[in-house]
Amino acid sequence: MSEETKNPGMEPETKETEPEQELEQNGTPEESGVAVQPEPEQPSLEQQLAEQNDKYMRLAAEYDNFRKRTARERESLTAFVVSETVQKFLPVLDSLQLADAHREGNPEDILAGLDKVLEALNATLASLGLTEIDTSGEFDPNLHNAVMHVEDESLPKNSIVEVFQKGYLYQGKVVRHAMVKVAN
Repeated sequence: MSEETKNPGMEPETKETEPEQELEQNGTPEESGVAVQPEPEQPSLEQQLAEQNDKYMRLAAEYDNFRKRTARERESLTAFVVSETVQKFLPVLDSLQLADAHREGNPEDILAGLDKVLEALNATLASLGLTEIDTSGEFDPNLHNAVMHVEDESLPKNSIVEVFQKGYLYQGKVVRHAMVKVAN
């Protein structure tokens, strides 16, 4: 009988050998010609844990160094800003001390000196970026603090009648709201 009649409609049988069977038949892998790669050694759980712990400790140390460095930089920057700001106010302080030393002088000279000190102080604050809030016109609750209200039909609605305390802005942000009296 031929192979076709033994397995009708089927492929002819071929003899395939598994690598284990080939090893058994031919001996060692080197003798059989099959290249066997050595299995990479898996690190033990203790080694893996030690590696992860080392990574964690390094990361924690880096974060701690970063935190300390930024704190030092912040302190240095704060000291610099305060120093620069105080330096701008020293001429005003000098003028006030000079006026205090001459308080027994002519009242007109004292008032003229006081006006100059006030001008110097306003110029110093302006150089630092401080601007006065405009109180002419209509009441704005974002800029003004209404502490009194007056009914007067001759005045426009929500108009500012009187300023009790000036308000100031620094770079567009309210430092202090202007305290005002509002009509109607």
